[in-house]
Amino acid sequence: MGIRKIFTVIIIIGLIAIGLFAFEPFSSAPPTPTITAGDTKIPTTQGSYCWNGLFFAQCVDKVYTSPLDMAKEHKPTVVSPSEEIKIDFKKEPLAETMKVEQWIGEKYEELEVINNSIVIPNEKGVYVYYVLANWKEGDGNYTFSVEVK
Repeated sequence: MGIRKIFTVIIIIGLIAIGLFAFEPFSSAPPTPTITAGDTKIPTTQGSYCWNGLFFAQCVDKVYTSPLDMAKEHKPTVVSPSEEIKIDFKKEPLAETMKVEQWIGEKYEELEVINNSIVIPNEKGVYVYYVLANWKEGDGNYTFSVEVK
């Protein structure tokens, strides 16, 4: 077998391996949401999760003490009062399993999610949001924060 054929086989095996880990059905973690306010993308922090992919199953525990602690990973995104925030997953969670909590200090309340959207308060301040979702493969949670100016 010539060096060219060996090199070709190695390239093909490498591409197959990359494909197995890059495509959603083979993923070993829940999908990360895309969170937007209008055209502005809001960064998220992933918390602990359990996930059963096609070839891998794992539970990952993050060291955050609370959603407030998780939200410190990113600076709050500035939004307008009463702005609509859209929460989109590439793979939709199971029906009725996505929950969103709004945290202000140590207090929180569960918000109503309509068409994968929530509405930001009118009052100025920093708000932390904790998103929880379930899929048949497992569960995940995420935080993001906004500042109403």
